[in-house]
Amino acid sequence: MYRILGDLLLFLENSNRNGLALMAISILFYLAVFHFILYIKNKEKYFLHYSIYSLVNAVALIGRPYRSFLKDIYFSFPEFFRLTITPLQFISFIVFSFFLIEILQLKSYYPKFIKFYLRYTVFISLVYLVFFLGIFIWDGYQLMRQFYFFGFMPITFVFMLIGIFLIIRTEEKVKGPILCGFLTIGIASFLFGLLAADRGTAFTDKYYYIFYLGILIENFFFTYALALKQRVIFDEKIRIQNELVLRYKENDDLRGRLNRQLQHEIIQKEEKIIELESDAETERMSRIKALYEREITELHLRSLRSQMNPHFIFNALNSIKVFLIDQEKDRAILYLNRFSKLIRLVLESSRKTKISLGEELEIAQLYLSLESIRFEEGIELKLDIAEDVRLNEIPIPPLVLQPFFENAIWHGLMTKVGEKWICVKLKKQRSGYLLSIRDNGIGRKASQQINSKRKMKKESIGMSLSKERLELFNQNERVYYHFEILDHKEGPMGHAGTEVIFSLESWYST
Repeated sequence: MYRILGDLLLFLENSNRNGLALMAISILFYLAVFHFILYIKNKEKYFLHYSIYSLVNAVALIGRPYRSFLKDIYFSFPEFFRLTITPLQFISFIVFSFFLIEILQLKSYYPKFIKFYLRYTVFISLVYLVFFLGIFIWDGYQLMRQFYFFGFMPITFVFMLIGIFLIIRTEEKVKGPILCGFLTIGIASFLFGLLAADRGTAFTDKYYYIFYLGILIENFFFTYALALKQRVIFDEKIRIQNELVLRYKENDDLRGRLNRQLQHEIIQKEEKIIELESDAETERMSRIKALYEREITELHLRSLRSQMNPHFIFNALNSIKVFLIDQEKDRAILYLNRFSKLIRLVLESSRKTKISLGEELEIAQLYLSLESIRFEEGIELKLDIAEDVRLNEIPIPPLVLQPFFENAIWHGLMTKVGEKWICVKLKKQRSGYLLSIRDNGIGRKASQQINSKRKMKKESIGMSLSKERLELFNQNERVYYHFEILDHKEGPMGHAGTEVIFSLESWYST
């Protein structure tokens, strides 16, 4: 048993000659290439930082293995490796700290401290660069090494202790393997430094196996942490997708129940009118009939709104579906929250016969923010509201403007190249208000030509529903709301596009 242990110790002490060192360096080069490929594919910064960290450590150890092609590379450029060994160690510490910040998301836990640390790294890197350039200007090699060991290293040790404390306080699942790898390389470096301090090369050469084993174990823990991090991201993406599907199903069930309830109420009212027609006197019957016809009109208006809601919700849901699958979770959650707020506002408005123009424009802004995901440059919404207009005092049917915003996007801006905007102007006039919705799209004529070439054509019912709803709203509210559509041509004085002008007049004439 003692002989086996003795042979094993002898094998480890000859690590720079028997291939152990070469294996450790080869693994570091492999990890550098592998994680750089992962960075190109996933665009996660912690892959890039870990790739650079592995590469720097591998280059710093090139001169250690004997009887290998790496030794030939080292002796081909001995001065380069002699001068860069300390700068490589400096870069290794800096890049390693960036790796910890990214994989543990320390910016979200300690934003002020991380901001201070990043400023420190910029400052200390500039100072070290001056010392490094001094090698070639005033022969400052020893001065550079003294700054590294007696200036940079003590400060780094303090930051390391603070970092361990902060990492322990985080709630990240990967902090366990990160701390294990961190402590492993730290202990290995301390033992190697303790045994090799003030000793010659022949003596210290025996103890390099401690450092090599520390590197291998450290990289095992870090590789496991990276795999665990990817699993956490994947699980979070699946959770968000399941939550979105669940909310969509809940909305669909609610819409179905609302439609059935509305249809049942309409049938009951119609049956009651038929019964009253056969029993009541002519004059009395006229009054009662007018009352119930008004109720039927209101129910019909609610039914039209419930028909529009699924069309509206489907378009908004389809707008963010691809984004949720492909992008990072923070922005996916942002747009999911906007979608949830949009669903809530739509469902609340569906229970009302009228809402304010301010509420209608809020829904439109949310809708446009979701539709903008489809465009690389986005869609700018311009609001030009006169100062003497109070949006909360203007009644309007819920979601009556939404089809016009939808048409502006799908038929005007979808195929347009360059700047895209929708401008909403509102001003007061003698008999009410004048509302304008204009886009700088390709125009209706060009849109019709594009649609005529498509094999599958979809007929939009939003415009016809809005017109019918305005007519019913006019009857109930004794107002005169109507709209007209204008086509604009490209010219030196203006942009091409389509404009819808609403006249919101406070009187009604038949």
